[in-house]
Amino acid sequence: MRNFLLFCLLILVAKAGMAQNAPINFEAGGHGASWTWTTFENDDNPALEIVANPSISAPNTSSTVAKFTARMAGMPWAGCESQRGADIGTYTLTASTSTIKIMVYKPVISDVGIKLVADDGGSLGEIKVPNTKINEWEELTFDFTSRQGIQYNQIVIFPDFQPRGTENVCYFDNITFGPAAVIPEPTTAAADPTFPSADVVSIFSNVYTNLNIDTWRTGWSSAVLTDVQVAGNDVKKYSALDFVGIEATGANVIDASAMGFLNFDLWTPNVTQFKIKLVDFGADGAFAGGDDSEHELTFTGFNKEEWVNFSIAMTDFTGLNATSHIAQIILSAQPTGTSIIYLDNLVFSKDGGLPEPTTADADPNFDAANVLSLFSGKFTNVTVDTWRTPWSNASLSDEQIAGNDVKKYSSMDFVGIEATGANLIDASGMEHINFSVWSPNSTLFKIKLVDFGADGAFGGGDDTEHELSFAAPAKETWVKYRIPMSDFVGLTSRSKLAQIILASEPSGSSVIYLDNFFFSNGPGTSVRNDVSLSTFDVFPNPATNQVNLDMELTEGNILSYSIVNMNGQTMLTEAVNAKQVNKSISIAGFTPGVYMVNVTTDNGSSTKRLIIQ
Repeated sequence: MRNFLLFCLLILVAKAGMAQNAPINFEAGGHGASWTWTTFENDDNPALEIVANPSISAPNTSSTVAKFTARMAGMPWAGCESQRGADIGTYTLTASTSTIKIMVYKPVISDVGIKLVADDGGSLGEIKVPNTKINEWEELTFDFTSRQGIQYNQIVIFPDFQPRGTENVCYFDNITFGPAAVIPEPTTAAADPTFPSADVVSIFSNVYTNLNIDTWRTGWSSAVLTDVQVAGNDVKKYSALDFVGIEATGANVIDASAMGFLNFDLWTPNVTQFKIKLVDFGADGAFAGGDDSEHELTFTGFNKEEWVNFSIAMTDFTGLNATSHIAQIILSAQPTGTSIIYLDNLVFSKDGGLPEPTTADADPNFDAANVLSLFSGKFTNVTVDTWRTPWSNASLSDEQIAGNDVKKYSSMDFVGIEATGANLIDASGMEHINFSVWSPNSTLFKIKLVDFGADGAFGGGDDTEHELSFAAPAKETWVKYRIPMSDFVGLTSRSKLAQIILASEPSGSSVIYLDNFFFSNGPGTSVRNDVSLSTFDVFPNPATNQVNLDMELTEGNILSYSIVNMNGQTMLTEAVNAKQVNKSISIAGFTPGVYMVNVTTDNGSSTKRLIIQ
């Protein structure tokens, strides 16, 4: 009996030793305040202080918090750590404790890092998440799902993970360990590529015969690789991703010298920035043989929780001097250490894989006397210095679609169109800027106009500019933009326009085709009352505080709508570029009277009267 009691006591002691001391709230009687915290790599290493909450407000109304003074001369990774095996206890991270949250109050935006140290002193490294607010409390979430099943006995906090030009006082509090979040996964497979087999060098795709690859995760990678199937399709899944190396060396080096594009499909629940680097080992086929070359591209703004197809021109890898001995493909992502990506259909191809327009944009219906044209086969165009400035981040090619000249921008982040000196554009008498865009993948389109002012020189002190954004433009169809120049409210002058800057997301992989780019004065000759609006309702009418617009177009797009008073003053205008508008608009500040609701479409315009009481 005594031996049985002793055995039970030993079990209880063992379980007590496995307990996790959390949440860490720095309150009297709680966890953290009395722990033995040690600061490191922080110049003179001032001690972690337990102080009064500097701002008792939501979401943190607790009394006491931890204060970490990040020295200017401290290292970027300066931080503090609990005493191993004593403070937080010894515990194993499980599904119910693998989401770590921490509240922070900081004077700067920078990464916050959390690291867990195992019993043997080893660690898989810190996971970093940036704060998004300054001088107010914010709760950050860290996904340690990939670190489950390991026994830990220490926690390390990096409150201000960055090089510093000043001393930053950072507060943190309420470190909790909760259940793992349900992370979305793909349920449908990526679309099969349709390149002819003879035009492809395939690295990973069920559609083609793949080359031999040494490894899909090098020993120096910081990621977890899992081979999974999505709807019966083989896919590479990388989780806990910082960076991962894919290697094909020796007899397996990749000869992509006859290929024009690198293609792949990517699905992610959480990646905000994705990078891909190609490394060619040169003619000797050996690493660091003196003829290695490499180039890395960065992509942002792509959609999450859907397959995104990337088709990248090999010429965009400008630092890659050769492509006949490609030995490494390096992928990296943010958020660092918690990114998850699914990868499929990684192939080199002779031609790009994105859809292309097969029909030309319809010719604009404007009187040439009312037009100042930059690029259109319908009008005489003014001289433009360049359709791609050297500081652009995009590739430009002049192409023909159904016999019509167009500008194609690929691998696009932003591009500058410039007309300077004698070619400055005088659009002072123009009411609208017009252009047509066709894109297979743009999710956000922006246009900026820059006027160099009376001196006609950049940076002369009188430059003005304004940028407009258009979200979710229609894909795989010509979208006509007709934008009132008055919408460029920051453009105080337009008699010396020198730059037109276009931008698109996803950054670095957008493709757009551009045609019929011109300024205009007055309506186009196509303006008429019947524009195939299947629905055009304005209600209630008369209206007092609010009016509803319900518009739908059978053919083409609704470009914009406006509300104009009887003096011709535009009270409200909005660009649309969609087939349908259902919107409720506040008119509380409008003077009672008669107004006109004007709708501009691809096919012309239509008007309805609105009475405001």
